[in-house]
Amino acid sequence: MGYTKEEKAMIWLDSFLLDYAKKAAVLKMFRDPYAAVSRFFEKEREIGAVVGEEMLEKMRASLYDAAYLQGVLSAYERAGIACVTCFSEDYPEALRAADEPPFILYCKGNLALLHERKFAIVGSRRTPPQAAKRAERIAQGLSRAFVIVTGHADGGDTAAIAGALESGRIICVLAFGFSHLSSAENGKLLERVAERGLLVTEYAPAQSARKYTFPARNRIIAGLAEGVLVVSGGEKSGTRITARYAYDFGRDVFAFPYAIGDPMGAGCNQLIKDYAKLTEDLVDITSVFGINLTEKESETLSSAEQQVYDCFGGAPLHISEIAAKTGKKEHELSPVLIMLAMKKKLVSCGGNRWAKT
Repeated sequence: MGYTKEEKAMIWLDSFLLDYAKKAAVLKMFRDPYAAVSRFFEKEREIGAVVGEEMLEKMRASLYDAAYLQGVLSAYERAGIACVTCFSEDYPEALRAADEPPFILYCKGNLALLHERKFAIVGSRRTPPQAAKRAERIAQGLSRAFVIVTGHADGGDTAAIAGALESGRIICVLAFGFSHLSSAENGKLLERVAERGLLVTEYAPAQSARKYTFPARNRIIAGLAEGVLVVSGGEKSGTRITARYAYDFGRDVFAFPYAIGDPMGAGCNQLIKDYAKLTEDLVDITSVFGINLTEKESETLSSAEQQVYDCFGGAPLHISEIAAKTGKKEHELSPVLIMLAMKKKLVSCGGNRWAKT
């Protein structure tokens, strides 16, 4: 991947693992990052006041080493990492307009996804199974119109990945650099995302996850997306941070409703009280964006949906009859029946009875 001199200068600056505020302060001294390199020695004292003497010495030594930057770029290329800097045409405009946009997006996978419409789905690690299944179905449906953006934790994030992974329309935003991918939670799943979709992080490969990198990561999830669905979260869940960023950025926020007193959904209920749209199914989201997916949904049925649909004749069936015909348990049938209703294949007749449309 070819880089401009400004992009190379930005990659050089980011290689020292400075925090966002320090990088911003250094760049503020110059008109662009290339000037930070070409005029570095003119402002050593000011730079040292920001980064500290030890870091200043490392930066100075790198500029005397003609092979330093090429070594960094070669290492990224060998690892399959593309650097999308804020000077790149691939940099998403929606993220550029958000507060504190990343200077660089380190990417593995299909960069073309950065140019498509995006919608975020996030949830806590303690996502109830039913909510996870619903999130997976919604992610699968929405991936026909949007690239799904999420994090990388167990629970709600994993459900979003599962729903969108087959289509390849998935972006996972990491809270660490790529050198730590194999040892990360869900590392194997994330490698599959890199193969079929896209992994993104603002952190150089050597940067490990820290307490502050997770909320910082959440601003990228919110900044990339046109809307955010929160599928679970307690009162102090990080999903509420993502929702708040989205709200502040002017994005639409959606949330699953939970029973009163359910600790795994207390954050969702509070979001609905504050500003989020109560969301139970795919249509609650698509209607806000003026998107009609019903025709596309009716074209393709999953194997489970086809099995259930095929057991219907002309008369309505009770869910117990459907269970007997398919060999499935009633609780397993409920999400399948709902998806068939969303796809205009079945209609509820009340009393747990269903019929073909």
